[in-house]
Amino acid sequence: MANYVNGIDVSVIQGTIDWNAVAATGVQFTICRCAVGNSSIDINYNANITGAQAAGIKVMAYHFIYPLPPLTSQPLRDPIKQAQYHFNAVQGQMAAIDCEWPAPQDFATWGCTPAQINQWMIAYFTEYTSLDNGRKPLLYTYPYWAQAVNFDPSFTQYPLWIASYQTTPYIPTPWTTFSLWRNTGGGGKLPNGAPVDTDLAVDLSLWLPAPVAVPPPTPVITAPTVVTTQPNFFQKILNFILNFFKSL
Repeated sequence: MANYVNGIDVSVIQGTIDWNAVAATGVQFTICRCAVGNSSIDINYNANITGAQAAGIKVMAYHFIYPLPPLTSQPLRDPIKQAQYHFNAVQGQMAAIDCEWPAPQDFATWGCTPAQINQWMIAYFTEYTSLDNGRKPLLYTYPYWAQAVNFDPSFTQYPLWIASYQTTPYIPTPWTTFSLWRNTGGGGKLPNGAPVDTDLAVDLSLWLPAPVAVPPPTPVITAPTVVTTQPNFFQKILNFILNFFKSL
């Protein structure tokens, strides 16, 4: 296997985490659950983000979406409102969007279709990107869910975080590569003994600050140099003689 960077993703399920002990195991990044659909915020989100950062671990948040048809009685089902709810909860951290629910066999139960989920997600991702000043969230999914939804080609603008529990990750259409790979579901162990999902990254470039645009330098216009030629000695004598004869 390639020399990937090791990470984990966590939620309240893992309980209280000793992040210094986690860092000592070689974990360099973590994705912490933040918002859950239109219903709740993970109660350990702030503690996990703060603790991981203090231990020198790179952090990211993830939101578990509910891409359901809106109801008047549940306004946060609306993709725009749900994106706003999630963005306000994340407190400025880079985010990934967990796209795996409802299960394909339950689409009809929730009034969903692949086309409806695509349109809901396009609205959600567009709004979230706008709220985050153009920074695009990652998209997390499983191969079977991606196949059922048949993602619109426009989703390739969002880096893929794929859950694929095999030697080589399965990359669903329309992507051709991944940015993060969840390679086990609960296959890792925290120092407190709790099972945890493990993740791999090619490198830590996702956490590099966005490049700052540098304006081109203002051209400097230099005035032309005026060269004055002083007459030499012989020219002075010639001018004197000419002026003398002119005066006669």
